[in-house]
Amino acid sequence: MNGIIYCRVSSKEQIEGTSLETQEQACREYARSKNIKILKIFVERGESAKFADRTQLLELIDFSKENKGKINVLLVWKVDRFSRNVGDHFNIKAVLMKYGVRIVSVTEPIDSNPEGKLMETILAGFAQFDNDIRAMRTVQGMRRKLQEGIFPWKSPMGYRSRTKHDEKKMQPDVPEQPLFGLLVKAWKEFATGAYTKAEIRRLMTSWGVLTQTGKPISNQSLDNFFRNGFYAGILVDPWSGEEYEGKHMPMVSRQDFAHVQQIIKRRNRSIPHQKQRPEFPLRGVVRCSDCLRYLTGSFSRGRSRRYPYYHCGYGRCDRRGKSLPTGNVQEEFEAFLEHVAPKQELVEKLADVMVQAAEERQTFVKTKKARLETELARLKREIQELIRMKAQGLLTDEEFIAQKSILTEQRTVLESRAIPERVSAEQIRGDITEITRPLTELKVTWRDMPDPLRRRFDHFLLPAGFVNQRIRTAELGLLFAVFGEFSEGKSTGVPLAGKMWNRVLLEIQEFLDILRRSRHQELGSDEAV
Repeated sequence: MNGIIYCRVSSKEQIEGTSLETQEQACREYARSKNIKILKIFVERGESAKFADRTQLLELIDFSKENKGKINVLLVWKVDRFSRNVGDHFNIKAVLMKYGVRIVSVTEPIDSNPEGKLMETILAGFAQFDNDIRAMRTVQGMRRKLQEGIFPWKSPMGYRSRTKHDEKKMQPDVPEQPLFGLLVKAWKEFATGAYTKAEIRRLMTSWGVLTQTGKPISNQSLDNFFRNGFYAGILVDPWSGEEYEGKHMPMVSRQDFAHVQQIIKRRNRSIPHQKQRPEFPLRGVVRCSDCLRYLTGSFSRGRSRRYPYYHCGYGRCDRRGKSLPTGNVQEEFEAFLEHVAPKQELVEKLADVMVQAAEERQTFVKTKKARLETELARLKREIQELIRMKAQGLLTDEEFIAQKSILTEQRTVLESRAIPERVSAEQIRGDITEITRPLTELKVTWRDMPDPLRRRFDHFLLPAGFVNQRIRTAELGLLFAVFGEFSEGKSTGVPLAGKMWNRVLLEIQEFLDILRRSRHQELGSDEAV
């Protein structure tokens, strides 16, 4: 008689103990007493009780299929080592029976007679009962943590856990600087009501707020961020909906949090389209010096013609109705353009730094890309294996959907980290050479730009616009912020490596795209004439 052995421990902590050795030794002694020849031993090291997570069990089924008729018994130490779910137990048992393999517990009286079948069902039921109790206690533990003011799951953006990744949280999350400070700033700015979510998102990107994958925060993630009560010190029990006071340091006061929710609620309506007019090139860019809302444009009739003015239309603003000549605002803006326009040597310095960084990253990029491709191939195999198991009836619909969702999410995360084709050092230098003159002559560049592209350029330069008479304090786009660091002799303050290098490269390509579209529109106008 031929047989195989299956051993499993339920957690990685048990691997170093004697559990696996005890199971294997007991199965071998049973095999010797029954004259069973062991063909292979399958050892599950630290896998979960979920069937789809148990790679050795899957290999065991494949081995039994390949050796159909040659294997008589599968020896396990106890029924609960084999499965902790009644449905799984009898589904797998049925599959193995098709290959001529019956399950034998070496420490429990299960057999093919009625008494043995009853005992097997009882033992499988107790295994599931024990597993369900563990799951319930896990949920109870998480709910207790919430009641104690501790968030039991992964720390939200801007926070970090004091405990190691594989340990239970015993203390509240703590701020992760400097990201925490940047997010506090985002809450304060958005709570003023002067910024849209799109503008705050552009500002946060210019500050260096990125996701774990090194990308700017998405619109959906930003919406979730501003709706998450955790940042106001509120913990919500997802099972009951009850709220508890968190022990972590809040990022925003409850008053400001409630105010932000009202702002979001009011703005969840369609925004009317604003027609662009050449007489008001800075509408949607310049803000009121009192309420910080954008100024709108209108005409005032004089003796011989109409004159364009900017004015605040907010009903509660003290400056409502007070007009500003468009010429004065434009003079302020153009003076600022001359102030922030980098000198040619700074542009050349940026080119040297970018090219050097590009050359140094090539080896790292190749290694990372190979690792990602390997991981994606592994996930593809696991998904195919999951589909095969479902086709053979080894998984319930719930298990299949749950496990496929997990694998698909992991694949999506990896694909989001996929490394695009690297821009060569030669192309980087060529792109920077192409934008050198437009950068150093920024006022001329803006004046020559067609009206439809000016708004895009303005947001590129000033992601959230500027306050009238206070343009020098406006938040600059990343590319111009980097030039500012260089001009002050703080080139080490903006290390062009890793995520920062990628972001600066994207900024260069964005500016280059604006310039090329501008030239294309000008050529189209000339041809029309």
